[in-house]
Amino acid sequence: MKNYLLTLLLVCLTSLAFAQGNEHTDKLKKQQKKCDEIMATFSGKPETLEALIKEGNIGLKMTKPSDHEFRFAFNMAIGTGYYYKQDFKNTQLHFEQAFDDAQDAKLLEKSLKPLGHLVVLYHYLGLQTKADAAAVKLKYFVESNDTLKTKSHIYYNLGIYNQQQKFYYSIALSNFLKAVELHKPIADTTKIVKQKLDYAVMLSVVAEVYIYMKQPKKAIEYLNEAKPYLGLSKIIDISAYGKFVRSYVQLNNRAEALKYYQLLHATAGEGQGNWSEMVSSSLEIAALEMKAGNFAQAKKYIDKADVQAKKDNKEILTSSVNATYGDYYKALKNYPSAIKYYKLAENGSRTYNKEQYVDLLKSLTAVEILSGNQQSAQTHFNQYVSLSDSLNQSKISLNLAEMEAKFQNQFKEQKIGALNKENDIKDLQLRQEKTTRALLIGGAVLLLLVLAAILYSYRTKQKANLLLAFKNAQLDALNEELSNANQTKTKLFSIISHDLRSPVSQLFTFLKLQQANPNAFSEENKQQHQQKLMQSSRQLLATMEDLLIWSKSQMEHFELMENQIDVEGLFSEAKLLMQNQADAKNLEINIANLGVQSLQSDENLLTIVLRNLIQNAINHAYESTAIDLSTGVNEKNQSFITVANKGDVISEEKINALMNETHVQSKSSGYGLVIVKELLQKIDASLQIVSDENSTKMTVFFAK
Repeated sequence: MKNYLLTLLLVCLTSLAFAQGNEHTDKLKKQQKKCDEIMATFSGKPETLEALIKEGNIGLKMTKPSDHEFRFAFNMAIGTGYYYKQDFKNTQLHFEQAFDDAQDAKLLEKSLKPLGHLVVLYHYLGLQTKADAAAVKLKYFVESNDTLKTKSHIYYNLGIYNQQQKFYYSIALSNFLKAVELHKPIADTTKIVKQKLDYAVMLSVVAEVYIYMKQPKKAIEYLNEAKPYLGLSKIIDISAYGKFVRSYVQLNNRAEALKYYQLLHATAGEGQGNWSEMVSSSLEIAALEMKAGNFAQAKKYIDKADVQAKKDNKEILTSSVNATYGDYYKALKNYPSAIKYYKLAENGSRTYNKEQYVDLLKSLTAVEILSGNQQSAQTHFNQYVSLSDSLNQSKISLNLAEMEAKFQNQFKEQKIGALNKENDIKDLQLRQEKTTRALLIGGAVLLLLVLAAILYSYRTKQKANLLLAFKNAQLDALNEELSNANQTKTKLFSIISHDLRSPVSQLFTFLKLQQANPNAFSEENKQQHQQKLMQSSRQLLATMEDLLIWSKSQMEHFELMENQIDVEGLFSEAKLLMQNQADAKNLEINIANLGVQSLQSDENLLTIVLRNLIQNAINHAYESTAIDLSTGVNEKNQSFITVANKGDVISEEKINALMNETHVQSKSSGYGLVIVKELLQKIDASLQIVSDENSTKMTVFFAK
C-alpha cells in the first residue's frame, strides 16, 4: 500500500512538471510570435523599432538559460531594433548573444544571420580584426555546406564586406549577384514584407557597384528590377531614387534624372529627416545643368543643397556643396569667388573624400593660375601631384590585391575539389571492400548475387570515371583562367617598369642639374624649364592614368563609355601633352586636314591610343621635321585618324612583324603596339601602318 502511494505521488509530480513545462513553452511561443509578426511587417518606422526592442526584452526575461532557441529569437529581435536605431553597441551585444545561443542549440543555419550582421557591425565599430574573423567563418560555412537555405543573406554580407571593407569591387559584385539570384525565388513567392525589402536592398547594392564602375545602364537595369518593391519602406525608396539620379546623370539624361530627383524629394518630404541623398541629388542635377550651360538653373539647385546641408550640419555634405559652388563660379570665370569656396571645401574633402580632394586641388590650381596667384598655384599643384600619385598607387595596390584574392579563391576551390575527389575515391573503395566481403561469405551458393554485384561494381566505376572526367574538365578550365590572370599581371608589371621609370628618370635628372648648379640658368631659362617640368609632370600623370584605364579594361564587367568626341580638341590636347618630347628633337606637331570634325567612341581609350601613336612618331622622326595629325573618310565610308612623320622607311616585313607581335615591348614612355591594338579592339577600330620615302603613316580606321 505504501509503495502504491509513493508511485502515485511520483506520477502526479511528473505530470505537474510536464504540464508546467508545456505552459512555459506555450508562453514563449506566443511571445516569439509577437516578435515574428513585427518583423514580418517591418517598415523601419521608429515605433516599429521600439516595439521590436520592447517585445524582445519581455521574451528574454521569460526564458531560462537552457532555452537557447527562444533566446536566439528574442536577441535577434532586440538587435535588429537597435541596429536600425544605429545604437551599434547594444546591437553588437545582442547579435553576439544570438550567435552563441544558436550555436548552443546546434542551429547552424540560424547562427549565420547574426554572424553576417556582425561582419558589417564590427567594421562600423572599428573592430576590423573581429570583422575579418567573422567573415572567414561565414565564408567557411557557405563553402562547406550545400544544404543551407539562407545563402542569399550570406553572400550579401560577404559582398558588403568585400565592397566596404576590402574595396574588392569585382569580388563584391560576384557576391551580390549570387545573393540576388538565390533570393529572387523567395521574393517572388513570399508574403513577408521584410523578405521583399531584403531583395530590394540586394538589387540596390548591385546597382551601387555598377555606378562606381561607371556602368550606369547596368545599374538602371537592377534598379528597375527593384521598382515593384518600392513604396514599402521610405528608407529604401529614397536610397533607390538617389541611385536613379546618379545613374541618369552619368548618362547625361536630364529628363529622367529630374524625374527621379522630384520623386526623391517628394518621398523625403519637407522637414522630415536628414537625408544625405537630398544634398547629393541636388548637386548631381546642378552639375548636369552646368554641363548644359544652364548656370542660373544650376545655382538654384546648389542653393537648395546648401540649405539642406546646413540643416544636417555635417561637414562631409557642406564641403561637397562648397566644392560645387567653386565649380559654378569657375565656369562663370569669377575666380576670386571660386577660390573662396574651394578653400571652404578643403578641410571636409581632405577628411572624408580623397578623390574629391584631388579634383578640388586640381581646380584650385587652375583658378589661381588664371587669377595670377602663381605661388599659391604652385603650392596646390604640388599637393595635387603628391596626393594623386598616392591615390593612383593605392588603386594599383588594390587591383593587385583583388587579383591575388581571386587567385586564392580559385586555389582554395581547386583544393576543395581535390579533397572531394579523394573522398569520393575512398568512399568507392570502402563500398567495393564491403561488396567483396559479402561475396566471399556467400561463396558459390550465391553465384547469382556475385554476378549482380559485379554488374553493380562496373556501373559504379563508370559513374566514378564520369565524375572524375567532369572534375578534371573543371580543373582545366580553372587553370586556363588562372593562366590568363597571370598573363595580365605580367603585362601590367612590364608596362609599369618601362612607362613610369623613364619619365621619372628624366624629371629627376633635370631637378638634380638645377639643384647642383642653380646659377647656370637665367631667370628666363628658369621659367622656360619650369614650364617644361610642369609639362613633363603632366605627361607622367597622364601616363599613370593611362595605366589605370588599361588595367580597368582587363577587369571583368568593363563597359565602354561612348560619346561624341571633338576631334580638334582631342588633337590639341594630345599636341600640348607631347610638345616637350617634340621640342627635344625640334619637331613641329601640325593639325592638318580635318575631314572629320567629330567621332563617336570612348574618349579615354582613344586619347591613350592617339598619345602613344604620336609618341611613336616622335621617336622615329628625323630631327627638325614635322608630325601631321589629320582625319578623313575613306572609300569604304570609314572615318580615320592619321599620324604621319618623316623618318627612315620601315620595310613591309618589319611592319608585318610589328602588327603580329603578341608580347609587350614598350619603348620610352609609350605602351607599344601590342597595348594599342588591344585598346583599339575594345572600341571596334583597327591600325594600319604604311611607310615609304615620303613619310610613315599610322592610321586608325573606325568600323562605324
